[in-house]
Amino acid sequence: MFRLLRQVSLRHVRASWGRTALVVSGVAVGVALIVAIDIINASVLQNVRQTIETLAGPAALEVTLGLGEIGFPESTVDIVRTDPGVAAAVPLVRGTVSLADDPGETVQLFGADLTAEEDLARYPITTTDRESVLRGLEDPRSILLAESFADRHHVRVGRTIDLATPEGVQAFTVRGLLRETGIARTLGGQLALMDLPAAQLLLGKPEKIDQIDVVLREGTDTAVAQQRLQAALPPMLAVGRPQQRGEHYERVLAGFQGMLGGLSTLCLIAGVFIIYNANATDAVRRAGVMAELRLLGAEHVTLLKLLMTEATILATTGAIFGIGYGIVLARALMGMVSDSIGVIFQLRLPVDELTVPVLAELRICALGITTGLFASYSAARRSSRVEPLVLIRSGAETGSSGNSPVRLAAWWSGLVAISAAAIVMEVRQKSFAWGNFGSTLWNASVPVIAVPLVALSATALTRLLTGLFRTEGRVAVESLLRARTRVGVTVAAVALVLAIGITLSTLSRSFRRSVASYYEEGFNVGDLVVSAVTTEGGWLETPLPDALAARLQEIPGVIGVETLRFVVGQLYRNERIALLALSDGVLDPSRFGSRWYQEGDPAHAAESIRARRGVNVSVALSDRFGLHVGDSLDLDTPTGRLTVPIVGVIRDYSSDRGVVMLSRRLLAERWSDSTVNRFHVLAEPGVRVDAVRERISKSFGERFRLKILSLREMVQYQSASIDRAFAFTNAMQLLIVIVTVAGIFDLLVAAILERRRELALWRLIGAEERSVRRSVVIESATIGSLGMMLGLAVGVVTAWLWVRFNMPYLIGFTLDYHFAAAAAAWYSVLAISMAMVGGYGAAYHATRQSVLENLRVDVGATG
Repeated sequence: MFRLLRQVSLRHVRASWGRTALVVSGVAVGVALIVAIDIINASVLQNVRQTIETLAGPAALEVTLGLGEIGFPESTVDIVRTDPGVAAAVPLVRGTVSLADDPGETVQLFGADLTAEEDLARYPITTTDRESVLRGLEDPRSILLAESFADRHHVRVGRTIDLATPEGVQAFTVRGLLRETGIARTLGGQLALMDLPAAQLLLGKPEKIDQIDVVLREGTDTAVAQQRLQAALPPMLAVGRPQQRGEHYERVLAGFQGMLGGLSTLCLIAGVFIIYNANATDAVRRAGVMAELRLLGAEHVTLLKLLMTEATILATTGAIFGIGYGIVLARALMGMVSDSIGVIFQLRLPVDELTVPVLAELRICALGITTGLFASYSAARRSSRVEPLVLIRSGAETGSSGNSPVRLAAWWSGLVAISAAAIVMEVRQKSFAWGNFGSTLWNASVPVIAVPLVALSATALTRLLTGLFRTEGRVAVESLLRARTRVGVTVAAVALVLAIGITLSTLSRSFRRSVASYYEEGFNVGDLVVSAVTTEGGWLETPLPDALAARLQEIPGVIGVETLRFVVGQLYRNERIALLALSDGVLDPSRFGSRWYQEGDPAHAAESIRARRGVNVSVALSDRFGLHVGDSLDLDTPTGRLTVPIVGVIRDYSSDRGVVMLSRRLLAERWSDSTVNRFHVLAEPGVRVDAVRERISKSFGERFRLKILSLREMVQYQSASIDRAFAFTNAMQLLIVIVTVAGIFDLLVAAILERRRELALWRLIGAEERSVRRSVVIESATIGSLGMMLGLAVGVVTAWLWVRFNMPYLIGFTLDYHFAAAAAAWYSVLAISMAMVGGYGAAYHATRQSVLENLRVDVGATG
């Protein structure tokens, strides 16, 4: 075997290095994307765990409302401190602020009791001592910054820095710098620290905290202390280990990570096609060599082992390259994926270090090798069984296979039936794993049906091409139909590129248009939308004091102001959901009408919500927990348990896990919340909107950093956020298209070069070079067109499966299906253009050589 590898395989690799590179690339692409997604998922989860554990410090337990994103009364700390097993109870409040002159540069502001030894010790201060910090606390505008942040903005101890906060732009005196360890390192240096009372006032959370870290006395049983504290505290508060909160966030991110995994399997399918195509054309080119080895006495089993050993070496090489490239790709995509998570989940998750799970990568490597062997086996088996006499009689044109179109159509029907059954299981079990399996199997069925479709279109192609192009068309169609399997495989490869591109583009467009319609119709209130420039991680702006509404009302030309407050982190049945609180004017049923209501009467629902006698729930929440109109909803609030009837089920795109839509006054009453994310300003009739915008900017520009948008600009802002959420798919898409198009180009070129003898004979009997090239281009364009039509059909269905079934269970949103026609047209033009360029290039090369040289081409030539 070693001698055969050296004398046969190595020589072939040197002669056909381009095709060898395609096989290696096919494995590498599939492995790289799966590795990259796996590393990104592991890194994000590790960052979540590390952030929570670092923030907890020595605390064995923590007290939170929900997931620690909703505040509760500070007086709770006194109850915790009375427990005999508690050594220290450390209250904490946090929020987001930004540089006044650069609102895009945000920092996480933590408020801690810096007068407590246990609390101050958790934040290593490098430039001053504890006494200096304590003395500085007399000034409520004292702040500590991370070293890297201070260095980047040239801030020194004792100097001031202007920050945009929920209470407006204020100057803060830097009292010390924090070493880049612990929480400062986890947050990438985007950390600021203040004394607790000052931070509470600054963040609009007076006498409220976000969590209590509980440090136990030595020897105290953690489980016993947890039970004791849970019994002593109000029932709406949760007492748990910090790791348990990390597990909550892992569940929050599970659907998004499942979406990434499902998209990466499309890339693996692309890799299978590339490998199969390269090996299929290679089998024809090597038929002569295999025949000579059979004549010399080699058994077909030996040749099969040789070819599969080659495939193993190439697949292993590709898998190794794929892991390396996957790590590089993960680093390149990490920022985009983190940004996407921020937009979808309203979580700020900066990841500076990649977590590479070695065992998982080895499993992916093994999967890549197995995939490469699977894609290579059919061609290897066919090559190893070639009969010398049959080859001599039939020549190199061995494009047909033993599978009849009828049998392949039957196989395709079986695959489609299994795919449909998987989708049914997804709906019944609400499991995106079934959906990923079903949609992947649907895409994998493309090559199975491609050959029967080529056979089925034989009559139509003959009439069409002959009628349009006469002799050149007849020669082209005869060549196509003589090698139906080869043509079918090429058509399938073209179709796959289109299907993947159409699916990703349609997902993005459906998301964008659904959200745009939701905001255009449901939030079509007023003429201007006023909010903070600073965001809390995604599209959601940092809240501002609700007292600003009254001040906006005083602006000349303003007749009304409606408000919107969005609160994340509310727990319902162990799921992280959101609260969407609206003022009465926004709840007008003419906006959230029957188009958005799945259950309930819009007019009755609006009246009930305004009167604080009911709430709407989103479709995602309804589907997940079987909630319907008339059911009661129990919510834990800072003032106790709230039980309220459901009066409507409505489509919403604010939160992936579910939204409760309620009155703004009910939120203020039960959640003690006095902040607003967006103010919808109504201008007087006849007053120029731009004039009102100018007055608002002039009145509040010095104190607040405001974003003042028209309704149309607000919708564009939401669309831009969605573009950010799907930016990583563009990189995935580009990689798939580049490598797969290269595979298609190779397949077409190889198929035409194998017919050099045929083309030479045609020229010998008097055909012009121009006619020969034109015939080849017609053939290639026909293959591209067939692939385009199949790809459009497959892409439409694949995108529909993802939009209609997968997305609701992956990230919780029910979307309208908006087909990406422009992207489909672009991909179609690309596919046909590449097919024609590949065909013309090969024909030009073949016709430039002498007729005699082409006639002498041996059937076993390796090119």
